[in-house]
Amino acid sequence: MKISKEVKVGLLAIVSGIVLYLGFNFLKGVDFFSPNNSYYAVYDNIDGLTVSNPVTLNGLAVGRVKEITILQNRNNKLLVTLDIDRKIALSDSTTAMLASSGVLGGKYINLIVGPVTRVKESDDTLRSAKEQGIAEIIQAKATPLAQNLDSAIHNINQLVKQFQGVTQTIDATLLSMKKTSSSLNNTLDSNDDAIKGIMSNLNTLSTTLNDSRTGIKPIMRNLNNFTDTLQRMQLAKAVDNANASIASLNRTLNQINEGQGTLGKLAKNDSLYTNLNNAAEDLDSLFIDVKANPGRYIRFSVFGGGKDKKKKDKK
Repeated sequence: MKISKEVKVGLLAIVSGIVLYLGFNFLKGVDFFSPNNSYYAVYDNIDGLTVSNPVTLNGLAVGRVKEITILQNRNNKLLVTLDIDRKIALSDSTTAMLASSGVLGGKYINLIVGPVTRVKESDDTLRSAKEQGIAEIIQAKATPLAQNLDSAIHNINQLVKQFQGVTQTIDATLLSMKKTSSSLNNTLDSNDDAIKGIMSNLNTLSTTLNDSRTGIKPIMRNLNNFTDTLQRMQLAKAVDNANASIASLNRTLNQINEGQGTLGKLAKNDSLYTNLNNAAEDLDSLFIDVKANPGRYIRFSVFGGGKDKKKKDKK
């Protein structure tokens, strides 16, 4: 039986298509010659996970993502179907962790298998979790950094405002100093002749004071001589007065010792002292008697002069 060229070409095309399909799926991780189990995991967000992304266990590819379905009746959650090698026994605590494969963010499913107490059957639903990606880590680190940066910028703005205020104060101070300097220059310019006259007079006075004949030195020398003379005169006079006072005191003491004068008589003769003492005692007795018997010494009339008038009539 002779096969025509058309049939040969058709068979070759069919075989090529089948080989191409099998090779393409093999490159995507689909193994048609090994039996697989299907498992499910539900995620809120898959961050770009696509069909045929790998499923790994401790870094070894054990399956692929077979299908992704939107569950609109469950708030648009995503149902991911995992095609996993049947030889892999998954426990009841197995978690399908959505992870990133690198900085560029290639996604895959990493199986975290706990102790096998009960083996999951095909078409069971696995626990789902999502690994924190680099973007989330950067965002978590960047948020406090951004807050600190914002606070630093705010502080810098405050410092700039304060510096602007200080700058304005400095400008005002410099302007005031400039005005003061200008006013001082104007004053000096307007009184230039007077200042020159004052300086000339000061120079003349300085020259005069420095002159050895008519300057300050002979004046100070004469003043020192006068002061010395005055001190010597006053000291001599004070000594003379002291000597005279001492001599007078000595004469007085000699007179007292010799019994001359009142003090001398008092010092040498005690009769005067005795008489004075007796007179004082008599006077004291008289005062006591007057106080006790005033009628003996003092007489008076209520109507004044009545007794004297009777005496005149008798005469």
